[in-house]
Amino acid sequence: MTKITISIEVNKNIDKAWEVWNNPEHIVNWCFAWDDWSCPKASNDLNTGWKFSTTMAARDWSMSFDLEWVYTNIIDKKNIDYTIIDMQYWENYIEKWRKVSLIFESIWDKTIITETFDAEDIHSLELQKAWWQSILDRFKNYSESL
Repeated sequence: MTKITISIEVNKNIDKAWEVWNNPEHIVNWCFAWDDWSCPKASNDLNTGWKFSTTMAARDWSMSFDLEWVYTNIIDKKNIDYTIIDMQYWENYIEKWRKVSLIFESIWDKTIITETFDAEDIHSLELQKAWWQSILDRFKNYSESL
């Protein structure tokens, strides 16, 4: 399976970046790719074997999808690994069992987040990379605004 890696440098310390990444009160403000989309709900139990779930929706509600994953490994403020267990979207396409790994690196008062994920076979690699990078960019902008 092809893997895609993206990265972002956030002007927040590791403690704040970790909090904004994992707290549902923050997740709903950044966990969507495009400006005409939103994240109306999110839940997160950041423990190995437990779940994250969210809904991403077009702001006009013409389209939405649910995303759910299970954490497979967590090292506090360093690493989060998970497996996407259910992602239902466009025309009922159901995607399952893609692996994702996040690395959080602290450099002074900044945090570098590197995300590596299994590519799916429906959309181009470029589109997938742009979509996931857009979410990281939104995370950066939101967290730096706090």
